[in-house]
Amino acid sequence: MANETFPYSHKVNAARVVDMDEKITVTPNQGERAAIAKAYDLDGVKILVADLVLKPYRKAGLRVAGRITAELEQTCVVSLEPFVQELKLDIDRTFEPHSSRPRKIRDLNEDGEIEIDLESLDPPDVITDGVLDLGNVICEELALALDPFPRKPGVEFESGNDGAADPQDRLEESDKPSPFAALSALKEPPKQ
Repeated sequence: MANETFPYSHKVNAARVVDMDEKITVTPNQGERAAIAKAYDLDGVKILVADLVLKPYRKAGLRVAGRITAELEQTCVVSLEPFVQELKLDIDRTFEPHSSRPRKIRDLNEDGEIEIDLESLDPPDVITDGVLDLGNVICEELALALDPFPRKPGVEFESGNDGAADPQDRLEESDKPSPFAALSALKEPPKQ
């Protein structure tokens, strides 16, 4: 995760979590929330709090678990009215230092390809230079949860023709020929 793609950064030393869980609360300040809002086309970010637990994972990795709570100011795509969307996102991700050694033979199938089990947990993300950027993780989780077409609760899209049918559909039901009538006409012998 490169920092240039994320609007917020909160770095932690991954090596400091060795044998005990560490609780951490990450709360971006007003300027950082404004940068996040701008990056993700939001009207504003009123609240953004990540209550996380950092746990040791395997030899030198980290597991990040917890909850992200946010109140986002958005504009409804239907009514163009501003509204506040509340998000509560559970997070559980693993991270490992980048390994320069090649994959083990047992990771490859008989054709030399890596097989991925879609039912298993996601593979660990990478810790770069012993530093994990929790800000990037928070931004990534937030971006994945955003609706690209936000709609204010209770607002429905209404058709612009006020219930009037398309001119092609204005025939009464009785005026439309039945498809079964057309089939029975094919079955009957022609009249002479």
